[in-house]
Amino acid sequence: MSQDQFPRMLYQAGGPEPIHGSHFATLVVNTEDEQAAALADGWHLSTPDALEAQAAARALAAQQEAERAAAAKLAEQADDTKPPTRAELEAKATELGIAFKPQTSDKKLAEAIAAKLAEQGA
Repeated sequence: MSQDQFPRMLYQAGGPEPIHGSHFATLVVNTEDEQAAALADGWHLSTPDALEAQAAARALAAQQEAERAAAAKLAEQADDTKPPTRAELEAKATELGIAFKPQTSDKKLAEAIAAKLAEQGA
Protein backbone atom coordinates (compact mmCIF):
# COMPACT_ATOMS: atom_id res chain seq x y z
CA MET A 1 0.00 0.00 0.00
CA SER A 2 1.40 3.36 -0.89
CA GLN A 3 1.92 6.18 1.58
CA ASP A 4 -0.62 8.37 -0.25
CA GLN A 5 -3.40 6.16 1.24
CA PHE A 6 -2.65 7.47 4.70
CA PRO A 7 -4.01 8.71 6.98
CA ARG A 8 -6.72 6.05 6.84
CA MET A 9 -9.78 5.38 8.99
CA LEU A 10 -10.45 1.92 10.43
CA TYR A 11 -13.66 0.68 12.04
CA GLN A 12 -15.08 -1.49 14.83
CA ALA A 13 -18.82 -2.15 15.06
CA GLY A 14 -20.69 -1.06 18.15
CA GLY A 15 -19.03 2.28 18.79
CA PRO A 16 -20.58 5.69 19.38
CA GLU A 17 -20.41 7.14 15.85
CA PRO A 18 -23.39 6.70 13.50
CA ILE A 19 -22.12 5.65 10.07
CA HIS A 20 -24.12 3.98 7.27
CA GLY A 21 -27.08 3.24 9.55
CA SER A 22 -25.05 1.54 12.28
CA HIS A 23 -22.70 2.65 15.03
CA PHE A 24 -18.93 2.30 14.91
CA ALA A 25 -15.77 3.19 16.71
CA THR A 26 -13.15 4.73 14.44
CA LEU A 27 -9.39 4.84 14.48
CA VAL A 28 -7.10 6.84 12.23
CA VAL A 29 -3.79 5.21 11.27
CA ASN A 30 -0.96 7.02 9.59
CA THR A 31 1.37 4.24 8.43
CA GLU A 32 1.24 0.68 7.15
CA ASP A 33 2.74 -0.52 10.44
CA GLU A 34 0.02 1.23 12.46
CA GLN A 35 -2.60 -0.25 10.17
CA ALA A 36 -1.20 -3.77 10.45
CA ALA A 37 -1.13 -3.51 14.25
CA ALA A 38 -4.69 -2.15 14.35
CA LEU A 39 -6.00 -4.85 12.02
CA ALA A 40 -4.37 -7.49 14.22
CA ASP A 41 -6.10 -5.87 17.20
CA GLY A 42 -9.59 -6.25 15.71
CA TRP A 43 -10.03 -3.11 13.63
CA HIS A 44 -11.38 -3.34 10.06
CA LEU A 45 -10.82 -1.58 6.75
CA SER A 46 -14.53 -1.06 6.07
CA THR A 47 -17.82 -0.79 7.94
CA PRO A 48 -19.23 -3.96 6.27
CA ASP A 49 -16.15 -5.89 7.43
CA ALA A 50 -16.64 -4.57 10.97
CA LEU A 51 -20.32 -5.58 10.97
CA GLU A 52 -19.45 -9.04 9.65
CA ALA A 53 -16.85 -9.51 12.37
CA GLN A 54 -19.35 -8.40 15.02
CA ALA A 55 -21.96 -10.88 13.73
CA ALA A 56 -19.37 -13.68 13.73
CA ALA A 57 -18.33 -12.84 17.30
CA ARG A 58 -21.96 -12.87 18.44
CA ALA A 59 -22.58 -16.21 16.72
CA LEU A 60 -19.49 -17.68 18.37
CA ALA A 61 -20.58 -16.38 21.78
CA ALA A 62 -24.05 -17.90 21.31
CA GLN A 63 -22.53 -21.23 20.29
CA GLN A 64 -20.21 -21.23 23.30
CA GLU A 65 -23.12 -20.42 25.64
CA ALA A 66 -25.16 -23.27 24.14
CA GLU A 67 -22.20 -25.64 24.64
CA ARG A 68 -21.81 -24.47 28.28
CA ALA A 69 -25.52 -25.02 28.90
CA ALA A 70 -25.37 -28.49 27.36
CA ALA A 71 -22.31 -29.38 29.45
CA ALA A 72 -24.04 -28.13 32.61
CA LYS A 73 -27.11 -30.21 31.80
CA LEU A 74 -24.97 -33.31 31.24
CA ALA A 75 -23.15 -32.69 34.51
CA GLU A 76 -26.48 -32.32 36.31
CA GLN A 77 -27.73 -35.58 34.80
CA ALA A 78 -24.50 -37.32 35.76
CA ASP A 79 -24.99 -36.18 39.35
CA ASP A 80 -28.46 -37.77 39.36
CA THR A 81 -26.96 -41.18 38.65
CA LYS A 82 -24.62 -41.08 41.64
CA PRO A 83 -25.72 -42.92 44.76
CA PRO A 84 -27.05 -40.63 47.49
CA THR A 85 -24.64 -39.41 50.13
CA ARG A 86 -24.98 -40.42 53.77
CA ALA A 87 -26.32 -36.95 54.56
CA GLU A 88 -28.97 -37.28 51.83
CA LEU A 89 -29.99 -40.72 53.10
CA GLU A 90 -30.29 -39.45 56.67
CA ALA A 91 -32.30 -36.40 55.57
CA LYS A 92 -34.73 -38.55 53.56
CA ALA A 93 -35.06 -41.09 56.38
CA THR A 94 -35.82 -38.32 58.85
CA GLU A 95 -38.35 -36.81 56.43
CA LEU A 96 -40.09 -40.19 56.14
CA GLY A 97 -40.00 -40.84 59.89
CA ILE A 98 -37.62 -43.79 59.62
CA ALA A 99 -35.62 -44.46 62.79
CA PHE A 100 -31.93 -45.24 62.30
CA LYS A 101 -28.71 -45.31 64.25
CA PRO A 102 -25.25 -44.04 63.30
CA GLN A 103 -24.12 -47.63 62.75
CA THR A 104 -26.99 -48.34 60.31
CA SER A 105 -25.29 -48.99 56.96
CA ASP A 106 -26.02 -46.85 53.96
CA LYS A 107 -27.37 -49.94 52.19
CA LYS A 108 -29.81 -50.74 55.02
CA LEU A 109 -30.89 -47.12 55.24
CA ALA A 110 -31.48 -46.97 51.47
CA GLU A 111 -33.50 -50.20 51.65
CA ALA A 112 -35.63 -48.82 54.49
CA ILE A 113 -36.27 -45.64 52.50
CA ALA A 114 -37.21 -47.62 49.39
CA ALA A 115 -39.56 -49.82 51.42
CA LYS A 116 -41.23 -46.78 53.03
CA LEU A 117 -41.65 -45.07 49.66
CA ALA A 118 -43.12 -48.26 48.16
CA GLU A 119 -45.48 -48.54 51.12
CA GLN A 120 -46.61 -44.94 50.65
CA GLY A 121 -47.05 -45.43 46.92
CA ALA A 122 -49.22 -48.53 47.36
